[in-house]
Amino acid sequence: MKKLFLFGLLLSQYLICDAQVNRKTFPLSREYKKSGFSIAPLATVSFGNSSTTKRVLNNGREVAYEEVGRGTWNAGLELGWYKTFEGYKVGDYFEAAVSYRRFSGVHYLEFDTLTPLATVNSPIDFENSFEIQKFSIALRAIDIAWQKPKSFLTWGFGVNYDYLFSSTYENEFPVGFESVSQFEDRHAVQVHFQLGYGFTVAKNIRFIPTLETPIVGFLPESPNPGLRFFDVHYQPLVIGLKLMFLRKDPVNCNVPKLNSMPSI
Repeated sequence: MKKLFLFGLLLSQYLICDAQVNRKTFPLSREYKKSGFSIAPLATVSFGNSSTTKRVLNNGREVAYEEVGRGTWNAGLELGWYKTFEGYKVGDYFEAAVSYRRFSGVHYLEFDTLTPLATVNSPIDFENSFEIQKFSIALRAIDIAWQKPKSFLTWGFGVNYDYLFSSTYENEFPVGFESVSQFEDRHAVQVHFQLGYGFTVAKNIRFIPTLETPIVGFLPESPNPGLRFFDVHYQPLVIGLKLMFLRKDPVNCNVPKLNSMPSI
């Protein structure tokens, strides 16, 4: 997952440099207001790691177990409000969003007894699954680089607050294997990175497919922003299909601005 994330960052930097950086104020036309709303159906998935560990149980048997985490596809929904700026310094527009997100995954444990005189058949496979539901509040600063007259690249960072309001899991761990309570932390604060590519699909509608993932966590204390299920960390990935709606401004007559009065 780290290699995939690094590849995404390098790809975004390449696209930004290759865009000739013909940056303009979003949403491009003074006939529209500088703020509006968005809606985005979400698809969620996570990428788990794997590890192999040897240990000695209380009865003296030496065992080895391999843990593998695999995320499964799920869904969510986001509602947002954006505000654009002409003389920007941080981003082309800021976005505040609330969303519902659901994540799920499977934890595989292969339990192998290494002691020759063991009476337990090995290896033994155990499958554990989880599903969590979150309510999320996000604040983002987004930059834009125009690729073509009707398409553009977006990228930016944001701070997300997540509240975990539902979690369920099932486990089949063997006797003598110490399990821990799952999903005790209800609150999380993380920095997220979002990358998107947008299109003008109508005069007042922008369609922006996005990829989003957390990169560092502040709450709980661990800087690892992934979901933890037993001894496996799952890196979340959120795919959004964002529709941004521009609002007509009846007051603005779209006349050019004059920095000084013309001389007569």
